[in-house]
Amino acid sequence: MTDVEELISAILRGENPRWPADGLDGFAARFLERSAYHGVQALVHHHWRNETRRADLGYPEAVWEACRKQALAQAMWEMRHRELLGRVLPRLSEVDARPIVFKGTALAYDLYPAPFLRARADTDLLVPAAKREPAIRALEDCGFSRVPNVSGEFVTYEAGFVWRDARVQQAHVLDLHWRISNSKLLANLFSYEDLRARARKLPALSEDALGVEPVTALVLACMHRAVHKQAPYYVDGVAYRSEDRLIWLYDIHCLLGRLSPAQHREFVELAERKGLAATCQAAVERARVLFHSAVPENADWPARNRSPEPADRYLDAPAAYQFRADLRAIAGVRNKLKFLSEIFFPPESWMRRKYSGAKPGWLPWLYLRRAGEGLWKSLRRRTG
Repeated sequence: MTDVEELISAILRGENPRWPADGLDGFAARFLERSAYHGVQALVHHHWRNETRRADLGYPEAVWEACRKQALAQAMWEMRHRELLGRVLPRLSEVDARPIVFKGTALAYDLYPAPFLRARADTDLLVPAAKREPAIRALEDCGFSRVPNVSGEFVTYEAGFVWRDARVQQAHVLDLHWRISNSKLLANLFSYEDLRARARKLPALSEDALGVEPVTALVLACMHRAVHKQAPYYVDGVAYRSEDRLIWLYDIHCLLGRLSPAQHREFVELAERKGLAATCQAAVERARVLFHSAVPENADWPARNRSPEPADRYLDAPAAYQFRADLRAIAGVRNKLKFLSEIFFPPESWMRRKYSGAKPGWLPWLYLRRAGEGLWKSLRRRTG
């Protein structure tokens, strides 16, 4: 971690660190850039609420003001986003596709003092695979537009939807999942039925909202962090690949603080049972280093020198290995060929949208281009 990120981590620990004596304009600019990248500016503002204390510690007013404005922007977005979810969740229940809210939005309404403090760009909803089409129609009925993307039986297990508010130039995105991950190998670890059986209500969000119970939510948070070693995520339209974004580690820190000793043992057992023990142990240790997270002294993780389980090996592997592992996880030669076809030869309608300026006769050449791009991207990562 850089000196800027060490300072941010100390602020989030509630330690009231002083602004560096030599932290001039260049340091302030880096502080704002990194805190925005890590998605924690509103959280920094939350920890800086005491104005007298903040001045005593030497924090520049311009930095404080930038964080205050970001917190306000997130709060305004959150108000509208919650209103839209209040329409969507009961509508999905009406078509027998009651969703489970997971990842950022679920954690925002379950762990944080105020949900806008958990920065995010979308809400992830998991529905039963058999209810995928009714769920898609329900979202469209609610005014959401489907984001153009490749589709198929194996190439993706989610569909993106966007609602735009032209008055304030806001976009509200929902990711509708019918499996927990786009990776075939990871998708099989947790089914909708598994999560629904132990789901908990999220009354702070809506009376119709269901979230993932804390033990499983912690395993998923650790897995999600590791996925982004290869899967890109976007901050202000720029793609990144990294597992050390502070907002994800702060999620893990907050979840650890919610677990009783018995639940922590259950967490370790679940991680081991799913083949994610090394992934979860690494995430917990990183959160403990950065945020001094509460971890029981008798946490009994498996020996590190044993052979990694399939999911741990997958998440720690290069993208080419992950692609092959996903292909192997699909049963049957016909299904494997269909998977490859869906990657390299999407429907013509999608191709026309993707290459909207191309002439009609160029389609065969566009498919060749797409095949090359698809192979490259698949080898970079597709687990979202």
